[in-house]
Amino acid sequence: MLNYQADNMSEETKSLTELTEKQDALTEFKNKVKGKVIILFGQAWVGKSLFALTLSKTFTHSKVFLIDNNYGQDYFKINPKIDIVKIDTPKQLDMSLTKEPSLEDKLIIIDSITTLQTAFIRESYFSPRAYNEFNNFSDRIARKLSELTPKTTSIIIAHERIGNWETKETVPRVNWTMLRNADVLVRIYKENDSRKVKIVNFRQLPQKMTFVFE
Repeated sequence: MLNYQADNMSEETKSLTELTEKQDALTEFKNKVKGKVIILFGQAWVGKSLFALTLSKTFTHSKVFLIDNNYGQDYFKINPKIDIVKIDTPKQLDMSLTKEPSLEDKLIIIDSITTLQTAFIRESYFSPRAYNEFNNFSDRIARKLSELTPKTTSIIIAHERIGNWETKETVPRVNWTMLRNADVLVRIYKENDSRKVKIVNFRQLPQKMTFVFE
């Protein structure tokens, strides 16, 4: 099911149930994102980790860098073969990715980058120094994941925030430094009684661009 919006930004939307329960739909999704750096975003408890773990079953090699600690062991029975690495600090994730080999048909999941942002918060909340530190960290993480492509696929899980208050458009809770190194945005959201997964080709430029010189 393909939907193309008028602004020329191509989007594909499928239900989360279809992708997690139908192997053909899941394999089709994998083929669209394989070998890319993906930012998977949505509200809390909408099913981001569930979807990422389900997708990991379609890869020969899979690893999750687990930052959130609110999942029981039963949750990871979705894919008993996945390699789980617990991450406590930004430096630990940075060093782990430095040593990470690039393998054919491999998936890396970072769950979640939003939680790791709290390590940079100072007493005055986000000071200029902390903001620069997080920017530098985001740049290193995204570049290291990019260096593992096209053999390795990566999913960076993030919460969402309002990007435009007039249209209520939501965007990932990551900074532009990380966003510029991503290849694909994937949003999971609730619509009526179902949850949907949307692929957004955010790098596609509009066919017509107008510049105004003053």
